Parts: sequence; C-alpha cells; structure tokens
Amino acid sequence: MDIAKQPGIICNSVILVESIFKREPEIPQHVNMEMQIEINNSIAHDSSALSSEVILTVNKPESSVYAKVTYVGIFTVNDSPNLDLNEFADCNAPAIIFPYIREEIHNRMMKAGIPLMILPPINIKALVDASKCK
Repeated sequence: MDIAKQPGIICNSVILVESIFKREPEIPQHVNMEMQIEINNSIAHDSSALSSEVILTVNKPESSVYAKVTYVGIFTVNDSPNLDLNEFADCNAPAIIFPYIREEIHNRMMKAGIPLMILPPINIKALVDASKCK
C-alpha cells in the first residue's frame, strides 16, 4: 500500500439489520455496560467487494438494560485499488461501521430515559487481533 494514496475502496452503504433494546421498569442508578462485539466479513471470490457485519451486544438479555445492534457495511474496490480488501476488512470496515452502532445505542437509551450513556471508544485493531488468537 502506498501511504500517500487513498485505499481505493468505496463505502456503498451501511445498513441497520437488527436493533433490539430492552429495559426493566426499574433500573439501578448506575447501569453497567458489558459489551461484546462480533465481526463477520465476507469477501467476494474476485476480491471486488466486501460485506462486513458488526454485532454489538450490551449486557445479557436478563439484565435491567439490554441491547443488541447489527449493522452491515457494503464496500467495493474502485478502479485504483491501493489497499488489500482483507486488510481493509480487518480494521477499517468495522471502524467505519462502529459510529452507526454507537449512535443507535445512544438514541435508544436516551429515548428509554436512561441517563446519558455513550459507548466508549474501542480499539478495533486490538479487538480483531484478539479474536484471531481464539
């Protein structure tokens, strides 16, 4: 990859696939957030397109506050590719999708009357590297 050039990959769309949110009528003053992230990538046989699914689960379904959000990003390689699609899939695609997930969770919690809660920044590279070691 030439670091002086753009990656040559286009984000065609970021699609909300699933959004589940549940809260109990009575919730504690402080709500713990235990997050789990799953990333599933699918690259076309000719390496021209990528579908990247990112699933974020906040807490367990039996918790006083529970959320599960799934977004899929669709990416294609343009006429001047400069970054391998596999490399892009590992970190760039989830990093592009995560702000959409953060906004969905934040809006759901705000509408549910839960005190301001913004998902913390996440080191996507460390998360992907850790998942490869499993």
